[in-house]
Amino acid sequence: MDISALVNHDGDAAVLPRRSLSNPHSISAPSPVTSSANLPTPSQPTRRQMPLKRKRHEPKPIWAYREGEKLPPELQKQHEQRQQARPPPPAAQPQQPAQPPPQAHQHAPPPTPMVHRSGPPINGNGAPPHATVTTELAGFERPVSNDKHVYDEVSRKVCDFIWNLAINNETLRKAIAESEHTQVEVEARWGHIIDRQSNARLRGYHDTETIIKSQNMDLKFESTMTMEQHKRMNMYLNGLVRESKAPNASRAPVDYQHTREVDIFYELGQEQFAALPETVKRLIHAGGVRQRIRVTRDQKTGQVLRSMIKHRIGNLEISSPQTEWDYRVGINLEINYPGPVDNLEPVVESGKSPESMKRHKDRMSYSWMGAYQVDLTQVQQGSQKNHELELELNSDVLLSNADKIGRGEDSQFEKLINGMMYNLRVLSREITPPSASG
Repeated sequence: MDISALVNHDGDAAVLPRRSLSNPHSISAPSPVTSSANLPTPSQPTRRQMPLKRKRHEPKPIWAYREGEKLPPELQKQHEQRQQARPPPPAAQPQQPAQPPPQAHQHAPPPTPMVHRSGPPINGNGAPPHATVTTELAGFERPVSNDKHVYDEVSRKVCDFIWNLAINNETLRKAIAESEHTQVEVEARWGHIIDRQSNARLRGYHDTETIIKSQNMDLKFESTMTMEQHKRMNMYLNGLVRESKAPNASRAPVDYQHTREVDIFYELGQEQFAALPETVKRLIHAGGVRQRIRVTRDQKTGQVLRSMIKHRIGNLEISSPQTEWDYRVGINLEINYPGPVDNLEPVVESGKSPESMKRHKDRMSYSWMGAYQVDLTQVQQGSQKNHELELELNSDVLLSNADKIGRGEDSQFEKLINGMMYNLRVLSREITPPSASG
């Protein structure tokens, strides 16, 4: 037998290795009554059908560039376009003449810490923030790339979320510039991500903290805690206040305030809607959701503290199966209602009375560094009582640091968001029973 035709072949007639089909049952063998010519021919993958190879590195977001670092041409062009489209800042108000200093025997009372819904004011305690020392990775922690720092992936995604929906949202920024009484709110809540099908906390294949694509799932977020958890968190935070005020404390002081307020919701009718700023009206109309006016009064005096409309921009859910709570980061637009509230029509849901619609809030607020405020609140509405824990970023600090990036200045934007994530984690771990983690 001459086998030269099998072993002595040229390159053009090279024999390809045999491969098993990934789905061997997809092509049938010809039956005795079926000609093989009538069988479908398997389509060959084309270049267009081949899956795209994943990029090795994701593009670096603009907020991650440091001072003096050159932007790529496409980011530089986007930045210049945004700067041109952004409305000019309001004209600076003339400064009031300085008050004469008090006499030597007089002592000015310390400023009373104020609770702000967007977080405490910058340096709200009247003192400059403590200097922070930035440490670089060293020893075993220093990666082979010799990077000084390695970013946290979850925190970076939260940075992207806030940057895209708040900082780089031109309509939202225009609404803020249009009225000094409109501000962005970035808040994070502790609670549980609930699967609506099972009505139980979301459990999946993940065993560590991860961001959930909730738009693809039937989920809801419940911001709640038990009475015992409320008491434990209250004691823990009070202890931090005492530690921070101790002599020679090495940390920024934590300020505390206790407030009792009552919320009543009113209908936003056509007349009230017409009184709002133009950009805000366009945002509310585009949202397609019926809005309400929330009027907050001091529980003791009945004085109106604020009347506002809270317009939701977006939420980001973070599952944390190793700790007691998951997290929701929310971005909202808080819009001051400029009109009188005495003649507004209260919202009364079916089966409820105006009195049972009132929300009584007993709140303890803890603020520090002029940037963060934790609110521990007991909310009672009718016979229902709920306990909530939330963290707010100071909107002025957030926007100020974000805008520094556009000007090429040194910014604390990423560190501010990292700090928010650290606070979410440490407070959740504080409540988590030892047997529940690990």
